[in-house]
Amino acid sequence: MKVTILGKDNCGSCVSSKQLCEQRQIDYTYQLLGKDFSIVEFYSDVPRSHKSFPAILIDGKYVGGLVELKELLTTTCSK
Repeated sequence: MKVTILGKDNCGSCVSSKQLCEQRQIDYTYQLLGKDFSIVEFYSDVPRSHKSFPAILIDGKYVGGLVELKELLTTTCSK
């Protein structure tokens, strides 16, 4: 599973997403708005209905934000 976190500066949910991946020992890539991608590029990967940060992609497919990442990891990684 390849997780990509699209985040921005001063974003608590972005930090929480990274921490969650680190706690679960999930390899992730963090990309920063304005440095690694523009808002136009953001909406080429993420639906326009997504209005907050972070946006999470798994294996290149949009899954949502922090809440959806938590839900997905709970259902796929719980043992």
